Amino acid sequence: MRNLNLAVLVLFATATFTAQATPPASRTLALEDISLERIEIQGQIQTWKLNKVCIDQQAYLLLLRGLTEPVGISPSFKNGKPEQCRQTLNDSPIDE
Repeated sequence: MRNLNLAVLVLFATATFTAQATPPASRTLALEDISLERIEIQGQIQTWKLNKVCIDQQAYLLLLRGLTEPVGISPSFKNGKPEQCRQTLNDSPIDE
C-alpha cells in the first residue's frame, strides 16, 4: 500500500512538473511598437545603438550593432530600481 501511495505521489508530481515545464506560446513584438527611446553611443571605432523598449510594463535596454544586429538585452534601471513603463500601441495606452 505504501509503494502504491508513493507511486501515485511520484506520478502526480511528474505530471504537475511536466505541465509547468511546457513553455507558453511564443509571441512576436515589432521593435517599432515597443520602442520608447533610441540612444547612440559613439566610440572612436564604432557606434552602438541602444533602444529602450517596453515589454510587459518593464523597460529594457536592447543593444544593437548596426541597424539590425541584436547583441544583448538588459533590464533598465532608474534611481537604482527596475524601470517600469507603459507600452502603447497605435498611440493609445494599453492599461487605461
